[in-house]
Amino acid sequence: QILEFVMKSLGYLFMFLTMTYAQIVYPGWKIVSRPIKLIGGEGEVYIRPVWSPDGSSIAFTGPRYRGIWVLRLESGNLKQISDEPAAGFGFTWSSSGEAIVSRVAKFEGIRRHNAVKVFDIQRDKSWRLSEYRTKMPGLARWIDADEKVYLFNGRELEIFDSGIKATALRRASAKRQMYYLDNGKIAISQIDSKITNVFDPLEGKRYINLVVSPDESKIAFEVVGSNFFVMKVDGAELTDLGIGYRPQWSPDGQYLVYMISKDDGHQITQSDLYTIKVDSSEKTKLTKTNDQLEMNPVWSPDGRKILFDTYLEGAIYMIEVTK
Repeated sequence: QILEFVMKSLGYLFMFLTMTYAQIVYPGWKIVSRPIKLIGGEGEVYIRPVWSPDGSSIAFTGPRYRGIWVLRLESGNLKQISDEPAAGFGFTWSSSGEAIVSRVAKFEGIRRHNAVKVFDIQRDKSWRLSEYRTKMPGLARWIDADEKVYLFNGRELEIFDSGIKATALRRASAKRQMYYLDNGKIAISQIDSKITNVFDPLEGKRYINLVVSPDESKIAFEVVGSNFFVMKVDGAELTDLGIGYRPQWSPDGQYLVYMISKDDGHQITQSDLYTIKVDSSEKTKLTKTNDQLEMNPVWSPDGRKILFDTYLEGAIYMIEVTK
């Protein structure tokens, strides 16, 4: 009888645990579709995809960041808008999706010269906002409803008229705050003020890959030789998110997608994609280790898809995700 009682008790315990675990829903993002190859591979190499603001197109670059291409997702129409060296490093779409701004390069012997350039995709035109110069460490960014472009030149902040005219509606909701790296520190300036706030949240460290949340309330950034972090734009609530590279925001500003990669000193040997909530919870590994070496993820404007490129194949893929 004692044995029968013990066996029944264990049976009830097993049933309880089974029911309990069956009801657990683990938080975090999940892939809900097979990856769809959009372009690349078989001798064609494309990297660093970026969604257009309305999600209808993607732009990307080639090996060594040479050139920029734009792919219309519905029609499959592909257009190369630049073949210039370095054009694909850190380019950004205008908020209207009509143009792209980039820091392009040209070489005279071994000497590199850079300039800021706008590519009007709709009108198939381009123009320079600056002369070519030998020193231009910052990246060009849009501001003031796309009517201006700013860049930190290593000494001071430069603001250019972009040549783009905004509608009254876009001008009314124009962003006025500029975010950039000032010699490795995080700087925030107002376009209509001379006041600049410089942050050094981990004193003495060097910061890279600065990205601002869609509502401009938070900043994510990497620390050279360390982890990546999130903080409010006033410097408060610094949160360590652990090891991670090239973070990108979800449209609601609550999550980041990023990669964790390893190398042997010569080439990438492992790379996978992860998501994490900004409070450092709900860390989720999206991809499998040692398959395609997925890199450079970026969230779609509707929050339902993620783009990435593959290191070994040189192709750009899209996946659908859900919570």
